[in-house]
Amino acid sequence: MLGNATQTPAMGAGEDADDLRALAARIDAPPLAIDDEGDEAQLEAAALELRRHCLARAHREADPRLKSPCAGSVARLPCGSRVSLGYERDLDVSALERRGGEDYPTPPGWRSVRVLCRSGQAALACLLHLALSTAPHGALRTRHAGRYFETKALLDLWPRSVLPRAPAEGGEVDLLIGEPVACSGHFEVARPEALPRVGHALLLDTTLSGPAVDLAPWFARHDGSIAAIFRSGLKLDQAGLELANVGIVQLMVREGSGLDLEAVADKLRHIRGLTATGLTLDELGALSAPWFLDRDYFNRYTARLFAHNAALARAIGRDSPVFEPDCHPCLVSDTAPPAPFCALRLRDGDLADHRRLLACVEREVGRRGIVATKGGSFGFRGLRYELVEPNPEDGAPFLRVALGFRGGAGTASMIDLFAELARGNFTAGRHVHSLASAR
Repeated sequence: MLGNATQTPAMGAGEDADDLRALAARIDAPPLAIDDEGDEAQLEAAALELRRHCLARAHREADPRLKSPCAGSVARLPCGSRVSLGYERDLDVSALERRGGEDYPTPPGWRSVRVLCRSGQAALACLLHLALSTAPHGALRTRHAGRYFETKALLDLWPRSVLPRAPAEGGEVDLLIGEPVACSGHFEVARPEALPRVGHALLLDTTLSGPAVDLAPWFARHDGSIAAIFRSGLKLDQAGLELANVGIVQLMVREGSGLDLEAVADKLRHIRGLTATGLTLDELGALSAPWFLDRDYFNRYTARLFAHNAALARAIGRDSPVFEPDCHPCLVSDTAPPAPFCALRLRDGDLADHRRLLACVEREVGRRGIVATKGGSFGFRGLRYELVEPNPEDGAPFLRVALGFRGGAGTASMIDLFAELARGNFTAGRHVHSLASAR
């Protein structure tokens, strides 16, 4: 059993209760069953109840509609907007695309517009088609400056004759896919000034970083006419309620390039329709919740969530005898973009060691009464943790720990738990005792 840790101050679970009440009021939902004490299990249940209410509102309009509706069919979204219905793959989602302001300030000399797809990967797939269809020649020398395994897998589906990979030391590429921060078991922070110049299209994935990205150094390396900032909108954009998969694209065209922004955006939407990677009516209805694409709310939500994960990283530190350094961008650089989780890899630990670590964490979470979910992904209201087991060719295993928006005693206890582990109360190896077998 672990000893007593230095107590980390509670981070205000009452703010989560207030936030849930405010979200419910924005959609005239029934009052949520939340006591003033802010019991975290109760808050988790209240968030799920609010989610069910949002989805029920969306289904009321979508369920009666055929997938190939009759002429003149119109649906009313929960937000009050009306949408004309045809084949769902060509559903008009402009009511959401026009919502709110820009996600990122458009750099000088560029114009931008938002386009929504059915997921972050769908957005990237459509953008690859767009980049190729607007290229001045038939192939694009490509560099993936990041670590996201599904981006690599998607690129690998294309023939090398179409998207030839540029060597790391290459001086210029036609297409650059960048990630401001990247994770493959440890975090890396991009240095745009060290990357090749871009001759045609820059695609920047900000799924991990949310709004906290400085575009200037990326665009300083970009000589082409097209850019897109894209992200999965499931993770950080939906108040942690996981209403629907969605990919959010801020498409940009350089002024004076000879390309028309609206024409390029229409081409991207046409590709979306041809590949059936647009939103369904159910998804459109769910995402019409007023906090989705509310930039002020997005900034508040991510700032709190990022702060919780940075606190966890600092409690673990770079000099732990147990965990490798660089488990979070804040430990890599003081000016690094944030991230919504920590990636913990044991020093000299194999898969069996990491599985023992997971078993230890699971047991301690139960013993301490922490409300946490063993499950994937990140950017939600509560606490999540999971063991990531990549294919051997893709890297070594690591434990992903994501502290969500909620805060409170559970977040403080989780930070205390990993601070203890980081000090050496758990050590992977044959000759050191393991908490995995302790009682």
